[in-house]
Amino acid sequence: MKNSLRRKIFKMNIMLIAVALLLFTAIGIYQVRRYANLMEETSRNQNMVIMDTMSDSMRDMATENYQKYVVSEAKIFDGEFWTMRHDLEILAAQVQMVLEEPSAYSPVEVPLPSEADAGKLTLQLLYSDWADQEDAQLKEQILRVGGLRNMMLEIVRGSDSLLDCMVSLPGGASIIVDRTPESKVGPDGRPKPYNADKRPWYVGAVVHKKPYYTPVNKDNYYDTYEVMAGVPVYVDGELAAVCGGSVRLEALADIISGAKLGEYTDTCLINENGIIIYSSRTDGELGMEGSELKSLLEENNADLVSLVNEALKGDVGFSLLKVDGEDTYIAYAPIQTLGWTMLLSISQEDLNATAYLLAEQTDEVMEDSISELRSNEGRTVFSTLVLAVLMLLFAAFLSLLFSKRLVSPIKRMTLRVSEMQGDDMSFQVDDILLTGDEIEVLARAFANMSEKMRGYVDEIVEITSEKQRLDTELSVAAEIQVNMLPTQFPAFPDRREFDLYAVMDPAKEVGGDFYDFYLIDEDHLALVMADVSGKGVPASLFMVISKTLIKNVTLSGLYRDPADILHDVNDRLCEGNKDNMFVTVWLGILTISTGSLVSACAGHEYPVFYRKDRGFVLERDPHGLAMGAMEGSRYRSAVWHLNPGDLLFLYTDGVPEANNSRQELFGMERTMTALEKSMQAARAGRPER
Repeated sequence: MKNSLRRKIFKMNIMLIAVALLLFTAIGIYQVRRYANLMEETSRNQNMVIMDTMSDSMRDMATENYQKYVVSEAKIFDGEFWTMRHDLEILAAQVQMVLEEPSAYSPVEVPLPSEADAGKLTLQLLYSDWADQEDAQLKEQILRVGGLRNMMLEIVRGSDSLLDCMVSLPGGASIIVDRTPESKVGPDGRPKPYNADKRPWYVGAVVHKKPYYTPVNKDNYYDTYEVMAGVPVYVDGELAAVCGGSVRLEALADIISGAKLGEYTDTCLINENGIIIYSSRTDGELGMEGSELKSLLEENNADLVSLVNEALKGDVGFSLLKVDGEDTYIAYAPIQTLGWTMLLSISQEDLNATAYLLAEQTDEVMEDSISELRSNEGRTVFSTLVLAVLMLLFAAFLSLLFSKRLVSPIKRMTLRVSEMQGDDMSFQVDDILLTGDEIEVLARAFANMSEKMRGYVDEIVEITSEKQRLDTELSVAAEIQVNMLPTQFPAFPDRREFDLYAVMDPAKEVGGDFYDFYLIDEDHLALVMADVSGKGVPASLFMVISKTLIKNVTLSGLYRDPADILHDVNDRLCEGNKDNMFVTVWLGILTISTGSLVSACAGHEYPVFYRKDRGFVLERDPHGLAMGAMEGSRYRSAVWHLNPGDLLFLYTDGVPEANNSRQELFGMERTMTALEKSMQAARAGRPER
């Protein structure tokens, strides 16, 4: 057979390899010579181009990149201290609740520091040297604040930079969480006194009556330096406690050093008064001289003082000025949370040195490369030709050797397949087909194809049915959850005194948010808005339990006060709550005839009221712990009044905490704006009632 498959395979391989080798050889020789000429020409022009353009380009690039970089690093630094302030403000809010309503929280003993707990994150009690340790009121306050033990431990455990967390009472007691209890024990084995009222973080928070950050100051127990923050707590207008935390200077140094851009840059951090908090320099106008506080506004360098004044306004900028007598570029950006400013500096000489060094190194590399390339050009061309011939001969040998071996099993398989007809659909795998490669796999596939086909069909049918069943069950679960919520509007068509509307859009097929409303009797309407922790099926199950309990207890008639209802439901949810799930709830009972609304809140979002004379107003009602978090929690009621034409807007945190593509929160300000626009649109569409 002239045009056998074997001959075709051989011809095809030889032709492809020959053409490929010919092109490879020609292109290789051409590229080697062309590359040598191009490299030589490039070497002549490159240094001149670099020196002509690098200085201006480097400055333009530095202006843009330095500004972007210092803003980015300032935001990273700001995030660390925002988290610190946020955690301390949350702790302060909990301390205020504990001290305002001590009976609503369980007391917890606070132990004295012990050397046996060295290196462990522990809760400890310290007294000042003037405290009356037998004062009954002080003891009671310590027990109540001790109930926040888990929160304080989590605040320190959850932060990479926070060293400790403390609550100091005006009576001279301090409840502290840190990992160094041994430092607070004296040689006599007794706890050392801790005079919180003399520490800068405590004094600053009390004087400013708001969150306060200290400059660098010395640690009370170690010969190290730190930056501390204090948040005051007031009860009935009187100072009740100060919550504090500290960041070691070493941790601050790690963050600052991370902001350095290469070995030539220096980073400096100043507070709102121009005082250097930390600097990577140890001397000079931007240097930090030991632990002494130094203000850049008091320097003799007028240009530097002017730049600092501009930076302290909260601006972002980049300037060239003399620092320590040397031309220096300085980029600056604000750290919003602290009111501090970050400065990033590099000398003009160091910036230009990069261009000169690059030109010099490039010239050396190019000269060496051209010399080596010219010396190897002839050898490369000869080696390429020899390699091409050898590869062609070897390819011809391999094509002859394997074409026969490849074609023989295929011919045999073709014959056996042609014999399959009628009821005889069996395919026998002969020894010639046992090639150990894809041909053998194909042969065995033919042999098993008829037997496996039915099994494959049955398996596909079974898998499809199972998938449809699971999809149906999940869809039914989501439908059941939605059907549990009232979705028929108007909800009470025979009642003209009020109107209701609600909507829920879960993040998954099933979720944990829910709402409810129902008439307790002819004159009382219950309103519920809640948010279960987590998403998916577990949150959905907890939602069903929570919704059912709230409605059953409300309708039982045992309680008239929403606070009592939440207290009862909370205790029921805490029973057997091994997964530590919780739910935030806002429960209100409206007296329809008078417009009086009594509500209680278990850690939920604040309600928004619409008043004809004021528009939409966010009202801050008393908050308690989320239900399911702690057994025995107490809640307080708030009394509101709805006049004709007033509106009440209830929501979950899915509204203000919704993210856009830039990961920006929707926030309450946008929420209030959206409500106002909605009201304006409603008024434009129909006359006011």
